[in-house]
Amino acid sequence: MVQKKRVLDKELRHELTKEECHEIMDYLMVQFSDSKDIHFNYYFDTPDGALAERDITLRMRTIRKENHTSYHLTLKVPTIDEATYLEYHQRLTEREMRRMVYNNELPEGEIKDLDSIHGGNVRNVNMIRVNRVYAKYLDFHVYFDKISHRGRTYYEIGTRIDSSLVSKDKQSQAFKDLLASFGITFKQTDRRSRKFRYRNRPGNR
Repeated sequence: MVQKKRVLDKELRHELTKEECHEIMDYLMVQFSDSKDIHFNYYFDTPDGALAERDITLRMRTIRKENHTSYHLTLKVPTIDEATYLEYHQRLTEREMRRMVYNNELPEGEIKDLDSIHGGNVRNVNMIRVNRVYAKYLDFHVYFDKISHRGRTYYEIGTRIDSSLVSKDKQSQAFKDLLASFGITFKQTDRRSRKFRYRNRPGNR
């Protein structure tokens, strides 16, 4: 029986220039590495693009960390709170991953059963490669993402916030203050399932 895993996820993410990203990374003493924490993100949507229009993300992620590879299926559904999503998670086998990526077959489990959300008929519409590195800042972690998509490279900084923590507002403010110390005003960037899909449509470059 597939184990069910749900979390309430809140992420603050800000798009950076390459120079801004490297400046903050130097300050926190971290750097990107091609041998650690590489994500291959495959995004799925209905034939009419209904998930992206409703800000719902269905993603299959392959994570390579040095000599270990794992596969993760995630469904993110927006809540009434800004930048907060109810996430459904499911670990996949390599066989399940390949069937989904190449044949658009949802694996057995809770996410497939939630066909009232995705309709059961989904297709692979995008792939984004991400090189991620974490850094400790004060009493929490921030992450830096080097994003490769269709021959272009983008940079983001973010932090995950446990919505159950009493200190969540303090963490949010500290993250924004970190950016402000480099002359950057925080602006929540759009989710990648939407941002890169629409940014790269013909005529929208």
